[in-house]
Amino acid sequence: MADEVKITVWKQQIRELQDAYSIAMDHGRYEYFDDIFLEDIQADYGVAGTGKGLESLKEICSAALTPLDSVQHMNGNHWSRIDNGTAEAGCYFRVHMTREGAVGGAHFEMGGKYTDQLTLTDVGWRIAKRRIDLIWSSGNPEVRYPTS
Repeated sequence: MADEVKITVWKQQIRELQDAYSIAMDHGRYEYFDDIFLEDIQADYGVAGTGKGLESLKEICSAALTPLDSVQHMNGNHWSRIDNGTAEAGCYFRVHMTREGAVGGAHFEMGGKYTDQLTLTDVGWRIAKRRIDLIWSSGNPEVRYPTS
């Protein structure tokens, strides 16, 4: 039973990391990434770019979201598989974005999934690799991907 409790606690800690990422993104608090990702994080953010290292990831995220007037991430359907100090985990996300003055309307929304590889460190779980897969979008893509 002790192992089952430990696994349950670890799964909750992993979920909290995924949610902390969304809060950091929504509030532009990229310094929070220091407590979410390993220093040598490998990230594949699709059209937003790929990054190696924590500073690279902070730059990618800041460049993507700073031009927006508002952004709100919502996560759900969290899952994780834990094995000897490593884990594979993920969740679905939905992101609302607004940018006033965008030609064609101020709202854009997209959904997809995060897939993470995590490592248990001396200070807790940290994401070592993250992949983002966009599944759908709605609204005005000019909000997120301006062409002018």
